[in-house]
This record gives sequence, C-alpha cells and structure tokens, in this order.
Amino acid sequence: MRFLRHVFILLLSIASIAGLAQEEPQRPKGRRGSTIIDDTTRQVYGPNTSRFFYETDFFFNRNAISPIDTLIRNFHRFNYVQRYNNRYQDLGNIGTAIRPIFYEAPEVIGVRSGSQVYDLYWDSRAIRHFDTKSPYSKMDVVLGGRGRSMTHAVYSRNITPRWNFGFNFQGLFIDKQVPERRGKGDRVTRSNYYDLFTSFHTKDSVYSAFANFRRMFHRVFEYGGVRLEAPDSSFGDYFDPNVLGWLNAAESNDLRMNFHFFHQVRAGSGLQAYHTFDRYRQNAKFLDVYSTDSDFFSFVNIENDNTSDAAKFKVVRNEAGVKGNLLKLFYNGYYALRHYSMTYKHLPQDSLRVPAIGNESYLGGRVELNLDSLGLLNGWAEVNDEGNYRIEGKLVSRWFEASMRQVLHKPSFFDQAYAGAHHEWNNEFANVESSQINGYIHYRSKNLKLSPGLTFTRLRNYIFFDQVTDADTVQQVFPVQSNGNQIYFSPELRFALTLFRHVTFSHQAVYTFFAENADDAIRIPEFFTNTQLAYANIHFDGNLDMQAGVDVHWRSAYFAPGYDPAIRQFYNQDKFEVNAFPVVDLFMNAKIKRGRVFVKWNNLVQLFRGTGYFPTPYYPGQRNIIDFGFDWSFYD
Repeated sequence: MRFLRHVFILLLSIASIAGLAQEEPQRPKGRRGSTIIDDTTRQVYGPNTSRFFYETDFFFNRNAISPIDTLIRNFHRFNYVQRYNNRYQDLGNIGTAIRPIFYEAPEVIGVRSGSQVYDLYWDSRAIRHFDTKSPYSKMDVVLGGRGRSMTHAVYSRNITPRWNFGFNFQGLFIDKQVPERRGKGDRVTRSNYYDLFTSFHTKDSVYSAFANFRRMFHRVFEYGGVRLEAPDSSFGDYFDPNVLGWLNAAESNDLRMNFHFFHQVRAGSGLQAYHTFDRYRQNAKFLDVYSTDSDFFSFVNIENDNTSDAAKFKVVRNEAGVKGNLLKLFYNGYYALRHYSMTYKHLPQDSLRVPAIGNESYLGGRVELNLDSLGLLNGWAEVNDEGNYRIEGKLVSRWFEASMRQVLHKPSFFDQAYAGAHHEWNNEFANVESSQINGYIHYRSKNLKLSPGLTFTRLRNYIFFDQVTDADTVQQVFPVQSNGNQIYFSPELRFALTLFRHVTFSHQAVYTFFAENADDAIRIPEFFTNTQLAYANIHFDGNLDMQAGVDVHWRSAYFAPGYDPAIRQFYNQDKFEVNAFPVVDLFMNAKIKRGRVFVKWNNLVQLFRGTGYFPTPYYPGQRNIIDFGFDWSFYD
C-alpha cells in the first residue's frame, strides 16, 4: 500500500507539472484579451496529433510513428485466444493458464524460470511511447456475459515537446463459468497490470532515454477440471450447469515486476552508443487447503493441510553496444551481462544439480537492410559463454516472406528441479536445440489475396511434461527429455476474397504431419482452420463505420495436453481426446466518431447441440453467451 501511495503521489505531481508546462498560444500583436483555440466546435486534436511508436523502432532507427489505431476490423476479438487467431490453448476462460498450440522457441537462450503459463498476459502489453500535441487518454471496457469483465485505461501527454510521460492500467475480473459460480463477483481470474513509461530526447537528439516500470499480479482459482464419476460418451455431462470441479480451495498466483531503462548517445546517423538495463522478478505460487482437495492428488510429497508452494526468479541484465546506419544498412553489436538467481521454498539451493545463482555473458549483433520497394531483410545472432546461441533472419517483401530460426538454449529451472506438496524432481538435462523455417508466397489483387506457405520444425533434446500411468508410480506428472527428434511440416493456405466490394470471405488452413515424433512428445491437431465471412462498409456520410459477420474456428480431434494446477504446467496425456467442434461466433463492430463498440454472440452451435468444446481435457470451453465492449479516445 505504501508503494501504491507513492505511485499515486508521483502521478499527481507529474500531471501538475505537465499542466504548468503546457505551452500557451502566443497572442497576436495588436490585439487585447486572450486567444482561445476553438477545439469545442471543431476537432483540432485527434488520432493524427497523438501518435505512438515502440522503443524497438527507435533502436533500429526506423521512422515508424503511427497514429492512434481507430480501425474496427476484428475489434470483437478481445480475448487472448481469438486475438492470436486461436493459436493458443487455455482452460476455457479468460485469464486462465495458456500455451501456444504450435511450438515456439524461447526468446532467452540462457536460464529461465519455466513458470510460463501466464506469459502471454505479461508479454501482450508491449510498451507504446507517445508524441502528443494534447493530453491523450483512452478507456477500453469489455462487459462479457456472466461476469467476464476487462478494463484497459491509457493516459499520455507531452510534458515538454521532447519529454513524454504516460501510464497503462489493465484489469481482468472474470467470474467462474465452470463450476457454477455462487453469484456475481465469484471470480476465476483477478488480475491487475499497470505500467509507467517515459521518453526524453534533447533538442538536437544527441541524447535519448526511455524508461518504464511494469507490474502484474495475476490470480487464478484452480478447479482442476470437471469432476464426473462416469461421464457419457457424448460429453454432454460436462456442460451440465450444476457440474462440480475437483478442487475447491486452490489458487495460483503470479507476481511479476520489471524496471527497464534504455539510453543512447548519438554521434550521427552512422554511430550511436547505447546501454540497456533490465531488472526482472517473478514470484509464482500455488496455494491450497489440502484437506478439502485430497481426492484430486495421487501423491503427497509434503505433509501439510495448507499447501503453499513457491518459487522466485530474479534477473538483472545489462547490455551495452554500438549501432548505426550505413546507407540503407542498420548494424548493431553488443555485449551483455546477465545475473540470475532461483529460490524454491521447499528445495535448498545447495541440493540442486544445476547452479541456482550465476552469471551469463552474451555477445551478439543485429542487422537490418531496408531495400525500399523490394523488401526488408533483418537478422540476429547471439552466443553466450556456455555455448548456447541463436541465429535468426527474416525477409519480407510484397511478393513473399521467409524466416528462419536456429536456437540452442538451456533448460528452464522448472524443467531441472522442483519440490512442492505433490511433486518433486531434480534433473540435469542437456541443452535443447530447435530449428524452424517458414515461407509464404503472396499474390494480391483488388479482390483476392492468396498466400500459400510452409513451416518446417525440428527439435532435438526436447523437454516436455508427461503423464506416467504405471501402477508403481504415485507421482504422475514429470518433466521428460526426449532422446530422439521431433520433425514435422505444416503447409498452410491463407486467402481473402472480396465480393460485391463490401463482402469478404477469408480463410486460414494448416495441415500438420510428422516425419518423426520420438516419444510422441509433440501434440498438435492434424487440421487447424479459421474462417470469416464479413460485410464492412461506411454509412451516413462517414459517420458510421461498421463490420458484421461470422467467425468459425475448427480443428481436428487430438489428445491435447492436460493441465496440472499444482505445478502450473501442461502435460502430455492419452486418456482424453478433445472433440472436433466448430466454434461459431456472430459479431458486429462499429465506430461512431471517436468511439468503437462491438457485440459478439459466442459459440452459437452449443445453443442447438447442447454440448460444447474442450480446449483442454476436462475443461469445457466458452459457452454460448453474448459479449459487449467499447472504447473511447480523448485528445484534450
């Protein structure tokens, strides 16, 4: 509370300074009285006077500053699964544990915590920096059916023409859907995220600095999936409104904080020297009253009625280097030092087979070649003192795009060691190697966009969590390192066809087949599709911009990974095959002046069939329900 009070005082102080620093328009000579800008009868300020950019664009010396986004296309896709084209698997409700369906290599080649089922909620809030001619603020509210609410507020203003300050706040207030909630406010997810950000440039841009502080406290009620003694083969029992869960008093929470500071000195377009500092902390916990949930767990490692498992991961990273532009070529070289520590509540540091505290040194560089009309080519290479490395590159043009990534990374701490109320292991796994190549060919005309492509993935020493069902094994979920390879191909087709000027039919289809899948380690649906049919037009002399249509997502049945709440990990299982089910949503998006609204009717098929779908075994997906949301921007 003391920290929040200090933050509040800081915000008031900066807002006061910003108000005093607001430049007043000069009075024309020869006139008396004040000059007032008429921003009440005509819109002087708007999306084009409050623009944003990312620190990454500044780092690469790109002239990429964008107006505020006011588009309504797919504005209704507010939840985290649909926002990313259904390529993620969650537990059927907003804010629950989530993972990518298709393999993604980690961004860090060194040590990581490994507690990552809430990463997307943290990573999706990339910091935007602003350049505003007037105070800018926006309120985004989703009033989902059955108590699923989300809020997002942003505020930014220039204190001086070269110094900007702002903050974001996001709240997830999601009621339980299964098991039945006891009333309004009976939450499955309570999450609060905020950040403070600022940027500064000297008049001649010789010196520039960016800083931000981010904090997220994410709490999830864990119910362990639907509890049925003898479910029927049609899955109908899982969607009974009175169904019960396995757990009654369990909770996972994830507290994260990061302070980031970047500054550079510019000698010219050809040379800049910079330094980046990051201090990151993650504290992940599982809490439970074991006496009420003892039927769910097959193994008790620590005897205690009240479970309190925790792990704390800390990282401090300093990166220093040079960068610049030589004609159209951007170059960068750097050295980084990373200090880390991992602390388990129930596992002494000296008992680990891998060091819990240490330092990592990195050498790396980035390049980017802007060929204007031909395309953009960039690359990144990095190696650390233990031999882990990344090599990646990407080429984007009007006619085709391709990318490759080769990564050798360390196992996470959670893969290596853990001890809690119901699990324990202590491993020394080998480094994991992954290779991924993809490419697309583009054809674009006035009415047709067509992009066939292919993704190739190869893994070696892949680490995954597996369910062991041997009669002699009481602990059922372990991390396992595969001794073979996982090699698979995913051809893909994307197209969009526009009919009658305003009707668009778009489709994405991915087919995945394995050349090798040692230990059956990778679980991916064979077929994966997204389809949309929508009408979009502008009416009433430009005063109403609208889009209405239907979204359909379908994937083939497969043994999707299950979820273990006590360790917050998805694991491979062979007992429950999630059904192939068409998820059909009706939607309408509209923009009126500076406000956007949407209405969405979720999972229309369940209304007629009575049963729904499963994103994760034993966890029913989003039921048939209506959502409403809006946002409104203010520029004065």
